[in-house]
Amino acid sequence: MVTNTATTSESLRITGRNTVLLVSQSGILTGAQEGPDALRDAISSADEQLTIDDLWPPRPAQTIRESVKRALRTRSTQSDEIDDAADGISHEFIYIPQGPDRVILIVRDLSEQKLALTRVKHLAYTDEATGLPNREFLFRELQKITDIQRLKEGRAAMICLHVGQFDDQGYVLNSTQQDDVLKQLALRLTSNLRGSNDENVSDYERYSVAARTDFRQFCVVLPTIEDGEDAEAVVQRLVNDLKQPVTVATRTVSVRIYGGVALFPQDGMDPAALFENAAAAMEDARTDLSSSYKFHSGTVRLRALQRQDLEVELKSALDRKEYALNFLPIVDNVSGRAVTMEALLRWPDTILGLQPTRKIVRVAERTGLIIPIGEWVLRHACEQLQSWRRAGHTDVRVAVNLSLHELVSDGVVERIARILAESGTDPSDLDLELKEHMLVREVLTDYATCKKLNDLGIRIVIDDYGIGACSLAHLSQCPVAAIKIDNTFVANLEISERDRAACGAAIAMANKLGIDVIAEGVETEAQAQILTDQGCRYLQGFWFSQPMNRSQALDYLHSTDHQDRDLRSSR
Repeated sequence: MVTNTATTSESLRITGRNTVLLVSQSGILTGAQEGPDALRDAISSADEQLTIDDLWPPRPAQTIRESVKRALRTRSTQSDEIDDAADGISHEFIYIPQGPDRVILIVRDLSEQKLALTRVKHLAYTDEATGLPNREFLFRELQKITDIQRLKEGRAAMICLHVGQFDDQGYVLNSTQQDDVLKQLALRLTSNLRGSNDENVSDYERYSVAARTDFRQFCVVLPTIEDGEDAEAVVQRLVNDLKQPVTVATRTVSVRIYGGVALFPQDGMDPAALFENAAAAMEDARTDLSSSYKFHSGTVRLRALQRQDLEVELKSALDRKEYALNFLPIVDNVSGRAVTMEALLRWPDTILGLQPTRKIVRVAERTGLIIPIGEWVLRHACEQLQSWRRAGHTDVRVAVNLSLHELVSDGVVERIARILAESGTDPSDLDLELKEHMLVREVLTDYATCKKLNDLGIRIVIDDYGIGACSLAHLSQCPVAAIKIDNTFVANLEISERDRAACGAAIAMANKLGIDVIAEGVETEAQAQILTDQGCRYLQGFWFSQPMNRSQALDYLHSTDHQDRDLRSSR
C-alpha cells in the first residue's frame, strides 16, 4: 500500500465517485469513460497529453505505472489499494488489459467502505458504556503479547479488577447512573497506565491494554515486567485510585475494588489461562477481605474450584429441597415457657460434612444464593409457626436471622411481607435478628429498612450484642425491640467480674430504653441465675435445650406449656 505525500490539482481530483480511464503502457491518459467532468474535459481537450503523473503524486503514480506494465505483461487483471494521507481518502485501482498496449483503469473510492469497516470493528471490539475495548479485543492483544514474550523469554502480567457494590447512602442508582460511574472509573484506569490501548505504539514495552470484560470487571495487561513487584505496584496504584468516591450529578458514590494478578509465564502460557487465574485471584480477594488484591497461586486456584463446587452443591440442595430447620427456644425465666423459637438452617450433611458453616454462608452471600435460601428459611419458619398455632401454642413467636446481603437487597421489605401474607403469619409474630454491625449500614439511610419492617409490625432484634459497633444512638434511634447479649460475655459470667459487669450494664441500659434483653449461650444453672438476678428475663442456650427438629420442638412446647400451667396453678 502506498501513502500519498502530496496532492494534485483540485480540479482534477478523483474523489467521491468511480472513475474509468484508458491508460497507455507509457502512462498516458487516452480517454475517460466515467469520472469528474473537469477530468474528462481535460483529457479530451488538452493541448498536451495528460499522464498518470498529472493526477497523482510521485509515489502512487509510480505504483500505478508499474501495475499498468504488469497487467499488460501478464495479460491479467491487477489491483492496488492506495491511501491519500492528506485527506484520508482511500482508492482501489483495478487494471484490466485491453489490447497490446492499453489498460482500462478503474478507480474506486473506498472511503465509505473503510469507514463502515472501522465502525464495525469499533462495535465488535468496544464496550459501549465506557468506551474501553471489550473482552474480545483484550484476548486478541494478549495473544500478541504472550507470543512476543514467549520468544523473548520475557514476563508479563494480567490484572483483573472487580468493582464492588455501589454505595450512595442507600440511594439506588439507575442503569444510566451506574454506566456513568463505570465510565469515570474507566477514565481513571487508562490515566494510570502508559500507552493504554494506543494502536500507534509499536514498542510493546510501552504499551498496555485496559478493557471492560464484564459488568463490574475491568482487566489490564502489562506487556513487560521485571518481576511480580512491578505488577504489585501497578495493581496497588489502580485499586487505590479506583476506590476513591465518584461523583454522579450531585451524589457521591463509593465503590469497593478488588484485584487479582496472574503472571506470565508461571501462571499461564496462553490468554485463557492467564485470564482465568487472574480472575481466580480476584475472587479470592473478594472473599478473603484480608487484602484488596491477591496474586494467583495453585492454592488460590484450588480454593476457587472448591468454591465453584460448593456453589453448585448449595444450588442443587435448594432445588432438591434438602435443607431443613432446627429450632432453639428463647425462654422466659419467670414462667419457664418458650416465648420464641429461633429458626436455624440445617445444611445438608453432604455440604456441612465437608465445609465449615462460615465458609458455606460466605459462598452463599457471594453468589447471591443467600437470597433464595433466606426466603426458604423464612417461609418454612412461618409455616411451622402456623403448625404450632394449630396445635394450641398461640403465644409463641418465631425468630429468623437476616443477613446483610438480604437486608440491603432490592425489595426486601416487600418480599418478607409477601411471605408473611402467603403463610398467614401475623407480622407481630416474627422476630428478625440482625447482626450488630448491620445497624452501621442502616444508619446511612436513617434506618429506612428497619423502620419499614417495624411499620409492618415485625420486631427487630440485635444479635451478638456487645462485640460490634452498635452505639447507644443506634439503639435509641432504630426501632429495636430486643438485644441478644453475645455468648462470649455469658460464657465467663461465673469467673469474670468484667463480663458480669458488662452484662449488667447492657441489661440496665436496655431496660431503661424499654428494650427486651435476651442472653444467648446460657449453658449452666449458675449463668442463668446470675443473668436473672441482673434483670435479664429472656434466656437462650443449651441449659434449656439443644437445637431441635420440628417434632422435638413441638414436644418441647407442649412440656413447657404444662410446666407454666402447673406453676400458675401452684400459685
